[in-house]
Amino acid sequence: MHNIFFFTAFALPLLTFAAPTTYPRSSIRRLPRQSTNITSPPCDLSTLRQPPNTLPPPSSDETLLLVALGLGTQNYTCTSATTPPTQIGAVATLYDASCTLASSGSENAQNSIYETTDPIGTHYFTDSTTPVFDIQALGGNTVVKRADSMTAPGAQGKNVPWLLLARTEASESKARKVYRVETVGGVAPASCEGVEAGTVLTVGYEAQYWFYG
Repeated sequence: MHNIFFFTAFALPLLTFAAPTTYPRSSIRRLPRQSTNITSPPCDLSTLRQPPNTLPPPSSDETLLLVALGLGTQNYTCTSATTPPTQIGAVATLYDASCTLASSGSENAQNSIYETTDPIGTHYFTDSTTPVFDIQALGGNTVVKRADSMTAPGAQGKNVPWLLLARTEASESKARKVYRVETVGGVAPASCEGVEAGTVLTVGYEAQYWFYG
């Protein structure tokens, strides 16, 4: 069993290790099947709004199912010392932040969620372009593809983009759209200089994932 990668929003280091150029889903701990009925959350999410962004909004018939905090790594590989790193996916542990954000409305709630809340699922890639969210309380795996993106506000070039992810035919869950916002870290180094070809680079990151269905 591999270790889970845990980093804070204030110290998100770059790690390197020799590995194949794919990142297996077994690289993060598999969690037990969840029984929580997220389609009927124990708090009112109707007034909860995403942070301001330019991504296409949810459709009028879509409602917020869940807000999850993701804590993990964005993963890259190097093919040569003269080329920039290539992204090969990400892995993260997911925590339910819905009611905490609905009640406090504060981004400062994130640290307490990590410390006091059990994980509800995992996020991984089946290949370099196919993200999966394994949150069984949503009815099965949420398999998505990138539909839109925007530069993360604030620290330019230091945080991975904000994304709109749309479900694919392979998806099993109730979620139709997933928004990745409030990202911290995860950006690859500018070059592979000094890095052996085939090495996987893992860069710590955090993000909020908003699920609509």
